[in-house]
Formats: sequence, structure tokens, C-alpha cells
Amino acid sequence: ALMRAYAQGDAAAFEALYARHHAALYRFVHRLLGRAAGTQADEVFQDTWLRVIQARERWAPQGASFRTWLFTLAHHRAIDCLRRSGREVPPDDAGAGPWEPDGDP
Repeated sequence: ALMRAYAQGDAAAFEALYARHHAALYRFVHRLLGRAAGTQADEVFQDTWLRVIQARERWAPQGASFRTWLFTLAHHRAIDCLRRSGREVPPDDAGAGPWEPDGDP
């Protein structure tokens, strides 16, 4: 209901959404990024809220709660940051072919 009100121009509704979800979202982002990428947590956190602002007019819940949608936005943004930072590395045996058991069954 708050996101619908915000989409219709109610700035107080956004303030209520932010007050309700900012602490949990910030902890979630920090947990996802870990210590190595912790400096990017502020960027991901702010970018997530910016995306909420940008999507307010086209937001449609489609069965998910606002919180689920918000955390999904943050999760996708955090994964993008991890990819850019090179934290996603291939395993040592990448390109070695599919695993096969040793010996006969």
C-alpha cells in the first residue's frame, strides 16, 4: 500500500518505506558482499533505493511483497558488483571436462 501511495506522489509513503526497511536492507547488502567488498555496500544500498525511486510509476507487485522486491533488487546489484570486482572466479579445474568416477561401478 505504501509503494502504491508513493507511486501516486506521496513522498511521506517513501519515507515510511525507507524507515521500515533501511536497516535490514543495509545488513543484507553487507552480508552478501562480505568484508572484501564491504566498501561497495554503501553504493549498492543507495543504488537499490535509487532503483525504487525510478521504478515507482511502473511498480506492480505481481504477488510479491515490497520487501521481497526490494531485497531482490539489492541482491542483483550486489551480484553485479561481485562480478565486476572479480570475486567470481572459475574453479582450478575449469575446462577439464565433466567429472567421471574412478574405477568400475
